[in-house]
Formats: sequence, structure tokens, C-alpha cells
Amino acid sequence: MKKSEIRQTIIGVIGGLITFVITLLLKMPIPLLIALPVGVYIGLYLAGKPQLKIGSIKLKEANGEEMKQLMTDAFDDIQVLESGSKISYDDEIKNLSEYLYQSGISIFEHLQENPSKIPLARRFINYYLETASSLISKYDKLHKSRVKGESILKAREDVINGLSILTNSFDKQFEHLMQGEIMDISTDVKVLTQTVKMEEGNV
Repeated sequence: MKKSEIRQTIIGVIGGLITFVITLLLKMPIPLLIALPVGVYIGLYLAGKPQLKIGSIKLKEANGEEMKQLMTDAFDDIQVLESGSKISYDDEIKNLSEYLYQSGISIFEHLQENPSKIPLARRFINYYLETASSLISKYDKLHKSRVKGESILKAREDVINGLSILTNSFDKQFEHLMQGEIMDISTDVKVLTQTVKMEEGNV
């Protein structure tokens, strides 16, 4: 159990016990004696639950265990992209990380607003997004280890090539997810064109 969850549980238990003592002293009916402390415990536990955020973007609950896990994994990887976008020792990797971070945020927001599309992004989250996160993390560790020589230069070149390829993959994924909206616009314009022609024909 994580420290935050332990703290939530302790706060909930203390609140429940205090409520139980109060209801006992007030000689409330047995149903209330049980229900009120339990309700207080649940309320305090949920109120103390930390809200996961990346900047101003919050991680919302998704339906289904697999969908929740996918969105949580995506959230974690995007946080790594955010840290990569703040790298100060390598402008090229920083800029690529920033691009991927912004693209990732757009995809993440879209999936939260359209949870039915989460399954469409399974491959993207489990491979492309995770690979981007992994490349940035590994390069950052290499840099902090202060390794010198041709090996680190080769690793840097490989990371830049990998992140460059991924920018295209991120763009294609977002375009794929937005196909429904793109088709809606096309349909709206077609209907508008037909409507205007019909009305002009009736004039």
C-alpha cells in the first residue's frame, strides 16, 4: 500500500471512530450508529485521495480495469515526456521531447473526452508512447552517469533518430483518433452544400 493510501486510511479510520463515539454518546439508533461512521470513513478516504495531474490536465477515471490501466500507463509516460521537455543540457532532445509531450497531451485529452476510443490507442500507449518515455529516461540516466566517449555520442544520435520517428507516429495516431470528427465536418459541409443548392433552385 502506498504512503498516500495509508494516510487516507488512517484519516478515514480516525474520522469514523470519532463519529462512532459521538453517535454513541448521543444514543442514536443502531442503524445510524453503524451507517454514520462508515459514511464518514468513506467520505474522508475519498476526499484525501490525491488528484493526479500533468500541468492542468487531470487523470480521469476510465471504465474497465484494462482501460484504467492503459490511461494510467499513458499518464505516467507523458510525465516522462514532460520532464524531457525541460532538459537543459541538450536542446535537440529537449525540442523533440517537447513536441512529443504536446502531441501526447492532445491525444490523452482526446481519449479522456472520448473513452470509447481508448481501445483504438492500445498499441500506441503500450508501444509508441512507452518507447518515447523509455528513450528519454535511458538517455537522461546516461547523461547523469557522466559517461564520455563515442558510445554516448552514438546513443545520443540513436535517441534523436528514435524520437524523430516517433513524432510522425504520434501525429498519425492523433489523426487516426480524429477521423470521426474529420468525417463529421466533411458530412456537415456536404449537407450544407446540398441544402444551399436546393434552396437556390426553389428561388
